[in-house]
Amino acid sequence: MDLLGVPGCSAAFSPAPDGRAQLPFDPVTGVLVPDLWQRWLDWDPVRMVPGHAEALRSLHSVWIDAGKRDDSSLDLGAQAFHRALLGHDVPADRIRFELFEAGHGGIDDRYPLSLAWLARGMSR
Repeated sequence: MDLLGVPGCSAAFSPAPDGRAQLPFDPVTGVLVPDLWQRWLDWDPVRMVPGHAEALRSLHSVWIDAGKRDDSSLDLGAQAFHRALLGHDVPADRIRFELFEAGHGGIDDRYPLSLAWLARGMSR
């Protein structure tokens, strides 16, 4: 998956003007390319919270969940995003945060839970 994920993210976060994916690091040495890496960081949800705090506080519901054994460690990102929202005064009663027993895949049972909770929040 890494062989697909890194070029895919590069195409999204650091494309060249002609649309070609540019890696944010040298593939031989692993050294970061600062301007390209910054473009990735600019899309990091946790880093984006301060600049969008007002809009985030206006949301009626925010669902954040991840498996405790996520293959890409998205559980760590979910925790960081949750803390960032609380740290920027997004009301805790509008946030549903949960780490559950699973990895990244096979979690289709989570979709009805999230959609029901979000729908209730949007109808407030």
